Amino acid sequence: MEDQEWADRARCRGVDPELFFARALHEAKPALKVCGRCPVKEQCLEYALSHDVDYGVWGGLTERQRRAVGRRVQLARVS
Repeated sequence: MEDQEWADRARCRGVDPELFFARALHEAKPALKVCGRCPVKEQCLEYALSHDVDYGVWGGLTERQRRAVGRRVQLARVS
């Protein structure tokens, strides 16, 4: 089992999960605000990228933003 102790320190802990699964960017802004001040934002993003998480706000990024990061990472590996 993976070490996910970082999740215990996340600012989203105890927040309604529905906040992080908005359909539009303007609806995701409250979740992004929570993530903006999170001490484990980087670990959360790393988890989402390494596990191909498709939905929701993770690590302060929306699905679209994570896909763009994932593409850049893949391109950097190929180069």
